[in-house]
Amino acid sequence: MLITCPDCLSKTRVATSKIISAETRELYCQCLNLNCGKVFVSHISFSHAIEPTGKRPDPLLQPELCKNKEQMDIFDEQ
Repeated sequence: MLITCPDCLSKTRVATSKIISAETRELYCQCLNLNCGKVFVSHISFSHAIEPTGKRPDPLLQPELCKNKEQMDIFDEQ
């Protein structure tokens, strides 16, 4: 995951982090640009799932995944 510095837009490193909730972490970051070196706090959080896992692909949305019957059989195994 790339977090950029809000001042100079250089890459940063995450020095440490702290759990705020099950969906949110507080990241303590430091800019890797020696001329900047800004230290700041950022938050990262879960927003939403795009597609629940374990479901059969929709042939209309993902036809390339539904071409091979052997590949589709893995969704029937439980």
